[in-house]
Amino acid sequence: MRVQRLLGVAVTSLALALLSSPLAAQQGLLTGHIVDADSGQPIDAAQVQVLGGGQSTGGLTDASGAYRIQLAPGSYSIVVVVVGYRPERFDGLSVTANQTTVHDISLVSMAMELDGVVVSASRGMGEKATEAPATTFTISSVQISERPVASPVEYLRSAPGVDIITEGLQASNVVVRGFNNIFSGALHMLSDYRLAGVPSLRVNLMHFIPSNEQDIDRMEVVLGPGAALYGPNTANGVVHILTKSPLQSQGTTVTLGGGQRNVFQGSFRSAFLLNEDLGFKVSGQYLRGDEWEFNDPTELANRAAADANPTRCLNDKLIRGVSPAGAQEACGRIGIRDYETERFGLEARADWRFADNGTFVGTYGRNNSTGIELTGLGAGQTVDWVYEFYQARMNIDRFFAQAYLNTSDAGDSYLLNSGVPLVDKSRLMVGQIQHGFSLADGRQDFTYGFDYLGTRPRTEGNINGTYEDDDNMNEWGVYLQSKTSLSEKVDLIFAGRSDDHSVLADKVFSPRAAIVFRPVPEQSLRFSFNRAYSSPSSLNYFLDISNGLAPGAAGSLGFGLRAFGTGRNGWTLTNADGSLKGFRSPFNPAAAGGSSQTLPMGATTAFWPATIQVLQAQVQAGALPASLAPLLPILAGLTPTPGSIGTMLLDPVSLQLTPLASANLPGVPSIGESNSESFEIGWTGIIDQRFKISADIYRTTQNNFVSPLLVQTPLVTFNGQDVGAFISGPLGPILVQAGMAQGLTLQQAQAAAQQTITALATGIASVPIGVVSAPEISGGSDIIVSYRNVGDLTLWGQDVAFQWFLDDNWMLNGSYSHVSDDLFEIDDGAPIALNAPTHKGSLSLAYRNLSKGFNTEARFRFNNSFHAVSAGFEGVVPESKIVDLTVGLRVPNTAATLQLAVTNLFNAENKSFVGVPDIGRFLLLRMRYDLF
Repeated sequence: MRVQRLLGVAVTSLALALLSSPLAAQQGLLTGHIVDADSGQPIDAAQVQVLGGGQSTGGLTDASGAYRIQLAPGSYSIVVVVVGYRPERFDGLSVTANQTTVHDISLVSMAMELDGVVVSASRGMGEKATEAPATTFTISSVQISERPVASPVEYLRSAPGVDIITEGLQASNVVVRGFNNIFSGALHMLSDYRLAGVPSLRVNLMHFIPSNEQDIDRMEVVLGPGAALYGPNTANGVVHILTKSPLQSQGTTVTLGGGQRNVFQGSFRSAFLLNEDLGFKVSGQYLRGDEWEFNDPTELANRAAADANPTRCLNDKLIRGVSPAGAQEACGRIGIRDYETERFGLEARADWRFADNGTFVGTYGRNNSTGIELTGLGAGQTVDWVYEFYQARMNIDRFFAQAYLNTSDAGDSYLLNSGVPLVDKSRLMVGQIQHGFSLADGRQDFTYGFDYLGTRPRTEGNINGTYEDDDNMNEWGVYLQSKTSLSEKVDLIFAGRSDDHSVLADKVFSPRAAIVFRPVPEQSLRFSFNRAYSSPSSLNYFLDISNGLAPGAAGSLGFGLRAFGTGRNGWTLTNADGSLKGFRSPFNPAAAGGSSQTLPMGATTAFWPATIQVLQAQVQAGALPASLAPLLPILAGLTPTPGSIGTMLLDPVSLQLTPLASANLPGVPSIGESNSESFEIGWTGIIDQRFKISADIYRTTQNNFVSPLLVQTPLVTFNGQDVGAFISGPLGPILVQAGMAQGLTLQQAQAAAQQTITALATGIASVPIGVVSAPEISGGSDIIVSYRNVGDLTLWGQDVAFQWFLDDNWMLNGSYSHVSDDLFEIDDGAPIALNAPTHKGSLSLAYRNLSKGFNTEARFRFNNSFHAVSAGFEGVVPESKIVDLTVGLRVPNTAATLQLAVTNLFNAENKSFVGVPDIGRFLLLRMRYDLF
């Protein structure tokens, strides 16, 4: 170290001597101070290497952290290297003859990078990762800027506890610690402190966020509940995207690239200062390409049905209120996927530093997407779906306030199963205030705040149907957190939040208690308890949309499928005396009200002729023996009564039959909140300032779990035994006589006759003649699916992650997560799926040489197989073992960098869920150009 200091003094003396020489008159001076970003202390003996200008030079900082390097006029890059700090590169430094260019530098130590300040664990209150009351994982701007991606979700694949359903090039569903679903909004996803989901649908479509990777400063992942501060829907974790401020990060970056699947991609970011305290930035991105192909069996069946019987398809749409022109259009696009995906994003932001400790930020963002998204009713074709937001926020000291508006316009989007449009013009209005103060020389700290969320669904009767005029929701919440430093090593945290929801009957209280023990610096042990809740979404309450014909045989007979929310007060299929309100039938003639007419349960035998017609069609199609054809006219001439043939109820899922007289159909109550209680022990430690490890064990109990859409209405059929007894009278003698005419004995003929009668009775009883319904349910003869609070379940799990700076250039990262179960048996219904693997992990090795402008990373990730049940998709997802590769190379003597990302390098099987395509190898190459 002494030698280095002497060398630094010598270099500085030489630079001073050169300043007085004739050569110096033709040169400029590059100077500045290098300090520690955390403490502000000067860093001596830091090596400053100059790149560019056709020369190789540099110097060392002195004891005051100063460096002085004389250079010929031109543009340069410098690389700063010092023991204990990550090397940093700074480009675009302009040196002018006979002038001084000052470039001060703040270096982040390796320990500080590993134990950086996070704002998401305690909702905006910055704290080191080792001091936070929850496990945090950060993806840095360096990691983000070096990896070309089609969607920011790709940056989360190495984070512990994160589960991702990949639907295609961009579309995905992301949660933390399981319980994923198609069209999920379970994750509390933020972008610059703003809820980033689609307003009333409350689905997280991460590729709808306009920010591009050049503008993202970091992504923070918080594992575990956060409802005590954030409120509802924070039961398992938070993902927070934070973008760069134009006050701290200026310059222009442009990228252009392309790849497989005919992908073309471009992006830009430009930030500049209007004056010392006012900065502005604008960023944008564009992507188009061809989606991964997938043939959905339900879509194909509905397409075939529409082609086979266009009139039925049109009538089905007309019954459900679609205009004649709209019905024609809908029937023409059923099951026709457009695999071309396109996205355009734009974001503009102004930052004003109105005081030394106060900043105001105004942001506008817009994203326009076209592609394929999976929904709870199958895939949707999104066409010009526009997502916008307007945000204003300010902070001064610890006072923080913001208001923002998120808007959605689904454009010309539609459901592929039915072809009907998706109309969503919803709004989410949010106002938030937070403040905090400290007492007793900082040993006691309080944070408190207030939130308001107003959800305004606007679907023009399309998604919310009969609920359209009564579907607004308002939510209010207040919270308080206390952090007490019992000693230099022990912090005690208590937090509580009370939320009121305009639909929920009662207020909800969410407490948190945690102890953070730091036995040595940069290591902490956490014990925490959290109670969190998820409030029902607008869809849980107010969804009312047809999904076209039901899957399978029921759809071929004209039965539809409708998703129907619980409403504010629930709904029931029974009268006060327990009897069913009625049923609807696709066979009901238009003159009698058609399939929308609710009929009394005693009217079932009126559809006897319709069942015989179905049998005739099956005989003609070869599904039933041709020998039955002569008997069908005889059956058609019979006129059974309710007294002669009873009614059965058929569960479309389990195929269980129940006599009408003993049926007990429970009502569908209004959805309530789902609660969870978690106990967690965690440890985070930094060793030798180069190695960070975090490990957690948790146990969570979920109460009143909100199910996916479940079938609520059974089909109506005839009692097979009654049918057999009824038709044996007229058919028995005819069949016996025919058998004896063929040479059978009387006993043989009787046995043969009984077999035929049984076959006919079974066929007739297997034809659904209607579906249980009620007048308050809109639509035609639809099988109704809805939501329920079902059962309680308990799971435990563990997450481990590490980051290791092997030296200044090499870094090793790894993570592993385990959950006890992927399928949970409950008392009140079908099993609930975690929809995520019980074992998953990743391991990556990265090399970064800033002097040579080269970086590369190889990553291996794996998931074990797991059960998946969501939105009609059910099956076992196979295990996956994937290798990804990233390479970056700066073009010498330019501001351009070539970047290559290969996902699934070896083209291994990569199917993340049922109902989604197998995502094979994908290569993306781009050129990045930095202007300063």
